Amino acid sequence: MNSYSRARLGGAASIVQWLFRPSGEVSADDRAFLLGQLLGAPAAAIMGSFCSLAVTSVALLRSGGSLYGFLLALEITLMAARLVDWQRRTRLSRSAPESVPTIDTSVALSAVWCTFQGALAFVIMSSDDLVLCVLSATLVMAMIGPICARNYAAPRFAFLLVLLCDIPFVAGAVASGEPWLTLIVLLTPPFLLGTMQIITTFHRSMLGTLSAHANMLRLAQHDSLTGILNRQGMDQALSQILPHHDRQMAMICIDLDGFKQVNDRYGHGAGDVLLIEVAERLKGQLRSEDLLARMGGDEFMVVVRDMSPRQIGPLADRLISAISRYDYDLQDGTSARVGASIGFACLPEDATTTVELRLRADEALYAAKGAGKGVGCRYGTLAAAAAPLHSSGRTKVAQM
Repeated sequence: MNSYSRARLGGAASIVQWLFRPSGEVSADDRAFLLGQLLGAPAAAIMGSFCSLAVTSVALLRSGGSLYGFLLALEITLMAARLVDWQRRTRLSRSAPESVPTIDTSVALSAVWCTFQGALAFVIMSSDDLVLCVLSATLVMAMIGPICARNYAAPRFAFLLVLLCDIPFVAGAVASGEPWLTLIVLLTPPFLLGTMQIITTFHRSMLGTLSAHANMLRLAQHDSLTGILNRQGMDQALSQILPHHDRQMAMICIDLDGFKQVNDRYGHGAGDVLLIEVAERLKGQLRSEDLLARMGGDEFMVVVRDMSPRQIGPLADRLISAISRYDYDLQDGTSARVGASIGFACLPEDATTTVELRLRADEALYAAKGAGKGVGCRYGTLAAAAAPLHSSGRTKVAQM
């Protein structure tokens, strides 16, 4: 992976975004990764410019024509522009590591440079200098590999760059008037098909790697039984949430009441069926943007944002009711019922960080279970939680 692991389309590149679309469905993060590959291998681009400088210099020395002098000056200008762009991105990545660079300037310079290489190849191939023709053919062939390797993340754009180099080369061979060079016209279609095959193979291999990585990440961060987040997945999600004094968040810890008895009486298979149904009932009470995780055993956690503490209490009541109101169909026609105890804490009212919020929610859960189970308690003070509570699902303020 290069130092620019993520990138995005700017305003200019968005106009021709079709050129940069992957050949398959990818997530937004994977799309940013693919675009980032277009900024990779800057050394290969610079070395390509050095090779072009060498051929152009030889052409100037052998012919002495002003056209080659102009092309040499243009090559130096393009190489300088690419170096400046490379250094600009490097400074940006060091000063602001979280920033996501755009690909606009880099891909524009690549397209201009390949157009220049095609123009140089046309001028040389249409001349009668055998030495320069051999050097030009060698240069064009040498450029195809780096172009494919550096741009296969965007196969359409990579193939466009190849065409910008190769088609003028072929046209120059035809314009030379040498009959035997017209054979290049017949060789070009299979050459281009082979090049496209290389680009496509690399691109599909990258998509396959990204897909495998996404599947592995999902398996690592999701509970294999219920399909919701697991402890690691919730930790990862929470690590990406930056607390803000203007934004409210609540953490709700849920523990099932009576689950051990179900496991002991009907077996772990029945317990698994019950856990799957509990997860479904919880999802039915939550919004799509809320986070739900099974933290282990019969413990669940919910994280909701942009809801006031006054709204969290009724939500906790609904979650308890959803879990405990109806029996669960297990296996072999058996059924069972479980309850739930809930503890929750709100940010920024009860904590200042997500770590502290989690501790507060856990403390509230312990208070809820100690108060008689089947209730929801918010982190507060211990005295109120010490009073006997009925399993009615009515939320109380846990006095810590």
